[in-house]
Amino acid sequence: MEELFNKKTIFLVIIIIILAIILCSIIINKKESQSENVLNQVGNSEKNENSRDESNLAEIEVLATMQDELKENSAWCGTFQLVWNDMQNEVVGQDIIFTPQLDIVKNLNKQSFTENDISEDSFYKNWGLKTLELKGEIEKGIKEKFNETSDILDGLDWSEEGLNDENNPDVKRYLFYAMLKKKFEFDNEFTKLEKASFAGKYEDIEYFGINEETDEKVRKQVEVLYYNSEKDFAVILNTKEREQVILVRNPEGSTFEEIYENANKKAEDFEENRTFTKKDTLKVPNINIDLLKQYHELENQEFVLSDGDIGEIVAAMQTIKMTLNNKGGEIKSEAAIDMKVLSAAIMEEDRKREFNFDDKYAIFLKESEKEVPYFAANIENITLFQ
Repeated sequence: MEELFNKKTIFLVIIIIILAIILCSIIINKKESQSENVLNQVGNSEKNENSRDESNLAEIEVLATMQDELKENSAWCGTFQLVWNDMQNEVVGQDIIFTPQLDIVKNLNKQSFTENDISEDSFYKNWGLKTLELKGEIEKGIKEKFNETSDILDGLDWSEEGLNDENNPDVKRYLFYAMLKKKFEFDNEFTKLEKASFAGKYEDIEYFGINEETDEKVRKQVEVLYYNSEKDFAVILNTKEREQVILVRNPEGSTFEEIYENANKKAEDFEENRTFTKKDTLKVPNINIDLLKQYHELENQEFVLSDGDIGEIVAAMQTIKMTLNNKGGEIKSEAAIDMKVLSAAIMEEDRKREFNFDDKYAIFLKESEKEVPYFAANIENITLFQ
């Protein structure tokens, strides 16, 4: 009897221990779950904060060409077009085609801005196989020409994997680089005006221009392109260096190209006084921007070169720094494209293509010597054709 009692006691103790272990496990899991929720909330909070920061940085959209669709606040500089031109002309050898094709690529392929559109002393560009020697050559070149250093070169991949490898001739790595730098001054400083609002909702904005107290010789720096109303006008501010600062109020067009063409058309049609008179006033906001654009939409997409090799943009970026005030202005812009080229032979080995007409398709029949087919069919329900 005593032995039976001992066995029951031992059994109860084991049951109590098991229940205690289960209870502890439940409590620990609950605490870990609560801790994880707190960490997730912190992480989401940090992510939202970073998103806000990125959103602020992205409020000014940098466009690759003057043909790209405008956003409310946009900027463009020709440096990225210059590196694209070198990539397209010197290595690709034909229009660059993505699948599906992008509007930005279509516009870049037009090469509407070239080195002929800017004086030689205002830009530097270089390209070649991506090596540390080329990087050094570029750094030396911009130092000698502009006394400048690069803001983007160190941001590229300069590890062994990111460089051209002479021992691997089937894969080539290229770098295309450009810098534009200009500084211009007005012969006579414009008047610093009192801070005022902009668009009725932005306060304490710094302005320069011409008021009743401004000297007459300052007025001669202003050329009226047209003045159709108090909200429809354009002027040119001329500088010592023969640079022109063109200002267009209420621009019309969905691209910079359209805005520029429309302003020129209005200027051609304007037949009134183009002289900035003693009664006229001028009010221009100061500008100070520092932008970085990474063209992620152009990266990691394959396209075909004229010789059949396959190209891929590994990195594409551009910077724009620009200031304008009553004394003059300055602009510095850089652009770079890091490109990889794979031998067509490798791609043929690696790539399998399946031309399966096993869904909706169309068929045409045509004599080889003729331009127009003599039969066509669009097939969606194949049972009707069999």
